[in-house]
Amino acid sequence: MTRTCIFLLALGAVARAAGADPTNLPPIIVTASRGAEPVTKVAASTDTHSATALGEAQTRTLPEALNRTTGVMVQKTSYGQGSPYIRGFTGFRTLMLVDGIRLNTPVFREGANQYWNTVDLASLDTVELLKGPGSALYGSDAIGGTVQAFTRMPEYAPDCGEVWGGRLATRVASAERSVTGRAEGEYGTDLWAGLFGMTYKKFGDLEGGRRTGRQRRTGYRELDIDAKVRLNLKGDRELILAHYEVDQDDVWRTHRTPYGISWHGTAIGTERRHVFDQARSLSYLRYVDREATALYDDVQATLYFQRQEETKDVVKSSRARTVDGFDVQTWGAAADLTKETPAGTWAYGAEYVRDGIDSFRRNYRADGSLSSVGIQGPVADRSAYHTAAAYLQDRVNLADRWALTLGGRATYARADIGRYENFETSPHTPASMDAHWYDVSGFARLSCRVIDHLWWLYASASQGFRAPGLSDLTRFDVSRSTDIETPSTNLDPETFVGGEVGSRIAADPVTWHVAYFYTRIRDMIVRQAAGGGTYTKINGGDGYVHGVESELDVRLGQRWLWRSGFTWIEGYTDYDGPGGGRISEPVRT
Repeated sequence: MTRTCIFLLALGAVARAAGADPTNLPPIIVTASRGAEPVTKVAASTDTHSATALGEAQTRTLPEALNRTTGVMVQKTSYGQGSPYIRGFTGFRTLMLVDGIRLNTPVFREGANQYWNTVDLASLDTVELLKGPGSALYGSDAIGGTVQAFTRMPEYAPDCGEVWGGRLATRVASAERSVTGRAEGEYGTDLWAGLFGMTYKKFGDLEGGRRTGRQRRTGYRELDIDAKVRLNLKGDRELILAHYEVDQDDVWRTHRTPYGISWHGTAIGTERRHVFDQARSLSYLRYVDREATALYDDVQATLYFQRQEETKDVVKSSRARTVDGFDVQTWGAAADLTKETPAGTWAYGAEYVRDGIDSFRRNYRADGSLSSVGIQGPVADRSAYHTAAAYLQDRVNLADRWALTLGGRATYARADIGRYENFETSPHTPASMDAHWYDVSGFARLSCRVIDHLWWLYASASQGFRAPGLSDLTRFDVSRSTDIETPSTNLDPETFVGGEVGSRIAADPVTWHVAYFYTRIRDMIVRQAAGGGTYTKINGGDGYVHGVESELDVRLGQRWLWRSGFTWIEGYTDYDGPGGGRISEPVRT
């Protein structure tokens, strides 16, 4: 049996400003239970990053902002691409939400990918992290953890007045030869409020030190815009309209090219060019009603449209060129409600999401003339993916110190694949197919308030699942630098069961959280060699991931905070090898 063990220990001291107020209330987190509660009282492994903390950290991207979080490790394939590993999982086994809307789409591939980097850090107000399987609350992909980014919110003016303001911010870094600028304006009355912003990022080629020198083809450019308007309606109701755009140009995957640098004998790439262009836009209309009725205390209904585009341009050493990519257009609707009753605090809702996917591939000869047009791009062309779900959760106080939370979610997923490349025919021909899956995931958490306002103990069990996406079913692309993935149309969902026990102490000046977690893996989709350097995929992986996490904060007077974190993770998967024997190896996610 092969295992992988990871130890992380982070220590730090933070000096507080002279005027800082040491009695500030703890941050509020909503992702852990779909209800607002102080982070120091949450019976789960969570983390939160405020806009102030994000600004002080001076990180470039959202994935990098999570790098110092206990239990999270960030992998960067290149300067403009970053993917966090949360409890051993990354890529499409972690879920990203922006204002409650899924960033994940069916085209996301296995392993580290770049899509979290398409969220502009400067537009965010808070980033929250819930670790462990969360499919009962958030659906497919919420395995290693769920990260939710909340964008900045304009404020109404009180008493028929008006408020206005703005923000100008610049980040300059000499070693990475980068300049980031943010301009933002805000205006509000008692009837409406608006916020409009723009961020421009120019990352130059990284300076790697005296022996490394400048690392060519590592820089890129990015332009982001955002706007949000709130309309105050009669009663405690409002409409929110928001729009966000991120555009990244010429993001090189440098290690695939001669501009890469060998590390401990690793091979340098031979491709003359390997460049990505990424674009993402999100628009939504949200109705919020806080006027209590018999059915709810508050309700939030959202309609949204999101578009994600990717173009990859690769020039081989022979000067042959391939340009491929995809265009995902997502329409979604969701309703989330909460209700306080004698039988507990209820959270319930439903959502429907439709992803329309088009893809392309064009191959060119060394002289620049068109050689061929592919049947599909990285994933199937002319396809659609539908997801419908409903969830229900109740938190009830069992006794003076005990609380029980139970929840569940039913999900239906359907893939309508219009055109993919059939490798079972020679020559390859276009084919179509459809498939659907059902899942019901549950969740239970028991917590005990051992000492009022000071010490909590908890234990939880949760199920997770991941429905096969187009990347699993139809991917035709290079993976892990040399493997060629081919379509695999007969796949079932992956399933996971997670357990966690933990303790949280909040006794000023000390805050301490420690937890042990275990996640069981069933039917993980793994690659299987098909010959000729190509790989198909099967539901063949079984295994586990477990570990220990600890976070300790100690306030030293009014101006200093000492913070430490520790993580230990171990995991493996078993699957059938090419010769029929069982292979055990560290978890690959």
